[in-house]
Amino acid sequence: MELEELNPSALVGPQQDLERIEKWADRNGISYGIARAWVYRGILPSVKLGKLRVVNSALLRAWLLEQEWTA
Repeated sequence: MELEELNPSALVGPQQDLERIEKWADRNGISYGIARAWVYRGILPSVKLGKLRVVNSALLRAWLLEQEWTA
């Protein structure tokens, strides 16, 4: 498959880097109110697109991958 054949609107789940807060919360099994609070407190990385604030899953994944977990 060529890169040009990929359809970004068809991506779902963790492959989609920017998601509405509602969709992110639903996909991760938490309430919209909690997810919204995390966004506005800076716990979840987000960006503003016009009047819409969306979760930036790419930044969240990068931050999680940087963390060192020790047992």
